[in-house]
Amino acid sequence: MTRYFVLALLFLVLLSVNADAATLFGRVIEVNDGDVITVFNLNRPVRIKLMAIDAPEAGQPFGDAARKHLSDLIYDKDVLVEYRGIAADGSLVGRVMLSNVDIGVQMIRDGAAWFDASNQGSLTAADREVYQQSEQAARSERRGLWQAENPIAPWEFVRAQTLRRNPAASLNALLPANAKVRQPSELTNMTLIAARLAPSSGPRVAHEDSARPGWAPVRNWQRLKPLHENFSALVPQGGVRTTLPTSSPGHTIDVYLARDGWSLYTLAWLHGASDGESDQEALDGSLQAFIKGVSESYENRHLSAFTCELQNVHRFSSNGFSVSEWDLPNCTIPAKVRAFTRVTGGVRQLYIGTVFYAEDDANVPRFMKSFTVSSPAPKARKR
Repeated sequence: MTRYFVLALLFLVLLSVNADAATLFGRVIEVNDGDVITVFNLNRPVRIKLMAIDAPEAGQPFGDAARKHLSDLIYDKDVLVEYRGIAADGSLVGRVMLSNVDIGVQMIRDGAAWFDASNQGSLTAADREVYQQSEQAARSERRGLWQAENPIAPWEFVRAQTLRRNPAASLNALLPANAKVRQPSELTNMTLIAARLAPSSGPRVAHEDSARPGWAPVRNWQRLKPLHENFSALVPQGGVRTTLPTSSPGHTIDVYLARDGWSLYTLAWLHGASDGESDQEALDGSLQAFIKGVSESYENRHLSAFTCELQNVHRFSSNGFSVSEWDLPNCTIPAKVRAFTRVTGGVRQLYIGTVFYAEDDANVPRFMKSFTVSSPAPKARKR
């Protein structure tokens, strides 16, 4: 069952701030602003927020120049993205590389962006030093935005705009930039959900998150039905979809991940060569690999144990697929899982839907009930 360990690796990529970055490769088809781009990868656009930099906002002095500079660097070019998490707006957060050049560092060095110290969690100490030294060099040489006497940092600009629109803005908007305020994690949805379950005797992040727009959004829902697949499900809109290779040559695993309220919804589907394992072995092995990945992700982040007793399994069949459902209320973060599998022509199809929920939510059973498979379309008769 080692092949299904790819699921554990996948969820480490998506949920852990300490795991090595996953990568995607594609052509830059849009430069949205000075620190956000859109890359065309595997026949779909993927929005990328450049990690650890903050460029001037639109409407801010040097905002248009920063966007143009980023466009001059990478528009219509093939880039490698090392992504390490998901931003509040659903963008992937990652390092963008062009011919081994870190474009984020280049933007800072050219005076087109600030080093964003609040978004540095995935950088090594050596990387942080490079980013910091690049900004210091740009300041000293008065490059780009540093030609102004007192350039306004983007986060200060946004704070001022918010306060102007709403004089009764939150206390955070009134605090100086160097105030000692604990900021929630920028990277992991799992961290946000776990914060709701933090012991009351320790520091809690949930109330800070809920005060920030976008941290616990309530989204519209849509039906997801991937082309050429036999499943569909109702999912929150605005999620992230990505594709990664598996250990089976020529096969991939696709994932859709979205948050609604304080629940995290994930759908994963893959096709791979069967080694003769039974459907039950495939389903159980996949769940164990998934829980292992989530456990390692949680423990690396929180330095505390993630426990999950695999219980309450219900097995049945549907439209030629073997199905297993798990209700996992005793996990550190409660979860529900439904998985479908079958083997056709020596190739195993595997569909897994999961939801982690920090509090009771009517959308949790709604999601699970909507995740269904259909019979394959009958083949046309030859004439």
